[in-house]
Amino acid sequence: MTDESVLGTKSRILDLFSDLNEADLQNIESWISSQSYKKRLNKTCVSDLEIKKSLQKKEKQLSKIANSLKKIVPFKAEMPSEVIIPPIVGDQADCTKENTCHVDEFLYDDQEVDKLVKSGKLSRFYCTDCMSRGINELIFISHSMSKQALMYIFYVLLPNDLEEKQILDVGSRLGAVLYGAYYLSNASSIVGVEMNKDCCEIQEKTLKKFSMDPNKIKIVNSDILERCDIVQNSNIIIINVLDFFVDTEKHKEMWYFFKKYIKKGSYLVSNRSMDETLSALQMSEDMMEWLTICKPNQLEHEIFFDVEDYSELFLYTVN
Repeated sequence: MTDESVLGTKSRILDLFSDLNEADLQNIESWISSQSYKKRLNKTCVSDLEIKKSLQKKEKQLSKIANSLKKIVPFKAEMPSEVIIPPIVGDQADCTKENTCHVDEFLYDDQEVDKLVKSGKLSRFYCTDCMSRGINELIFISHSMSKQALMYIFYVLLPNDLEEKQILDVGSRLGAVLYGAYYLSNASSIVGVEMNKDCCEIQEKTLKKFSMDPNKIKIVNSDILERCDIVQNSNIIIINVLDFFVDTEKHKEMWYFFKKYIKKGSYLVSNRSMDETLSALQMSEDMMEWLTICKPNQLEHEIFFDVEDYSELFLYTVN
């Protein structure tokens, strides 16, 4: 880091500090002091700075995987063999093929999306009447989770120690959740169940390319409804929004299936409130006592994230 960079960093810190009152400044000063002498007091204690650097390193690893996937999947990350249909119920029922654009969050973060828009490879608007001023803003959706969301799940929502636990990703598609679980947790077993064979082949290629332990991470090409054994043996179930991949009746069938086979005490992670999902499916009454929303297990790590960005990630325990 050059002298100019250090000076610039100091200037940005002063800008931040200038907006704080005396009590806040003392709080920050105390925190900085605690980070600086932790190692001297206890070598086993990891400072927040060390955790931050570790997160950055793991994010770079996930970015390498994302860049590799960009070369072998279509730009919208939707396989020609997939059947993806906009839902007719729920909070995404306003999506149509005309007004919706899929941008995979694992492959392209916000900065990359901005670059794609500026370069003309991606548009934020669509024409409503073939006149240049008759335009509406496109709805951007993702069938995956961003690298930052995955880090939030494993560093804030879930417990730190997942040894001897099995993580199940329902509808693993390109494998983003699986790669996140592999690099961000110590889970003993990670399983992705995916119906589409082409997606499974992409995941298998990625596991081999990045030398991930095949004894720890597995891909199963199957309908989840046919694998109650995997569901029963899992401790953490991660479910991205399924609306675009199943019709309303099958969606309802899946939730009754999960209620029957997910064991008590398991964690369920969803990128949408279960209240919204079940209400849209008119299932709230049947599921009222099944799930309990719970607080993040590692609240001390929220310091590494802009928490508002992850307000749509929910953690539940199964009753």
